[in-house]
Amino acid sequence: MSRLAQAAEGFRDGVRHHGTFFRRVSADVLRIAGAVGLAQALVFAASPLLTRLYDPADFGHFTILGAIVTILTPLASLRYGWALPLPKDEETATDLLALCLVVTVAVPVLVALVGALAVALPQDWVEIRLADALLLAAALLIVGLNEIVTSWLIRNQGFPQVAGQRFVTLLGTAVCQLAVAAVKPDADGLMIGFIGGYALGLVRAASQCRPDLERSVRGMSLNRLRRVAVEYRQFALLTAPSGVINGVGRQLPNVVLPSLYGLAMAGQWSLAHRVLWQPTALLGQAANQVLWGNAARLQTENPRRLWLLFLIFNAGLFALMTPGLILTAYGPEIFGFVFGAAWQEAGRFAGIVVLSSIVGVAAQATSCLHLYGLNRWMSAWEVGRLLTVAGSMLAVWWLDLPALGAVIAMTAAFALSDAALLILNTIAVWRIRRLEEGRRDKAQLEAASTIEPRSPG
Repeated sequence: MSRLAQAAEGFRDGVRHHGTFFRRVSADVLRIAGAVGLAQALVFAASPLLTRLYDPADFGHFTILGAIVTILTPLASLRYGWALPLPKDEETATDLLALCLVVTVAVPVLVALVGALAVALPQDWVEIRLADALLLAAALLIVGLNEIVTSWLIRNQGFPQVAGQRFVTLLGTAVCQLAVAAVKPDADGLMIGFIGGYALGLVRAASQCRPDLERSVRGMSLNRLRRVAVEYRQFALLTAPSGVINGVGRQLPNVVLPSLYGLAMAGQWSLAHRVLWQPTALLGQAANQVLWGNAARLQTENPRRLWLLFLIFNAGLFALMTPGLILTAYGPEIFGFVFGAAWQEAGRFAGIVVLSSIVGVAAQATSCLHLYGLNRWMSAWEVGRLLTVAGSMLAVWWLDLPALGAVIAMTAAFALSDAALLILNTIAVWRIRRLEEGRRDKAQLEAASTIEPRSPG
């Protein structure tokens, strides 16, 4: 048999060998993406109502509050929730779940106290109200608990339940924001609606894993909590602080833009990101949750399958995001028609930001460095992105660029940092595959060396 024929036969065997697994993974992604897609379709239908009930300044203020929640979310559970798929035994996993619940309840209380104290301090840059501090603490609690139960469902391969949770959260947020607008059509109303949507998703997800949650609370003890806290301390010591840095890097424009260009411009920027976030939630989060649920196991059991899954996910995400380039040519017209004439500037911004979103969706969706034991790589990347984004913002301020110039500078910074993240994950998965192949080859050589040569005759 020729080498070409052997290669073709090997490829067919590989396809047959991996076919069932990839069909299951694809079904999981489509299940989550389908639920999120349906919710997004309904949310998109409600968006023109939201943009007419709330003005750009309201969205600008809400964007600042949302940015602070995103920055603080890694501290909500000290990122112990990200470690939930890792324990091989259920007892350790249950103890880790209990630790996540304790930390996530305690941190928002501390945030509320700090926020209440901050209200009394001189405020020269951004005004902080007591209502803002309380809303931030409530949002941090709900989002943190939501993240924990999602991680637990992913650990147990409960992707249909994750799909239902995502559907309820997305649709619930839009419905709550519309309902609250009847009595409070301002930034506080948007924030209350956001909390309400995540609370509905939390109730849905918690009901799906209620026995596990109750077992973790009943079996809680200080010694067991201390044991898992020490065992997975790298998540608290490295991943959580770097997550805050990552949040600052992502949200820095949302915090700085209002001071440079006013709340109205920040609101336009917010809507552009709100629209472009839809494919991230639809495709990126679905792919990431499925990859996350399988990567911890595959890196030790089948690194070659992990490599193939990584490549397939990236190729598919790039292909599915490419049609978004239509916003580059017709962004203002599309946004003006859908959201109202006051939002054409958001369409202009979206036509630029979509260039980085194409890279960002793939990079963020296939990033599992913390599961590969490469928390330091992730931390270094997050610091690098913060420096890159901060450098772009400093250049915007120094050169006194107009709003459109600021959007171009920030888009370039995000595209560069996301491309670096994609490269790091590619190297990580490739290394895992090569190490496994090296171990297998070494084992084969050792096995062959133990076979005594046959004597002549």
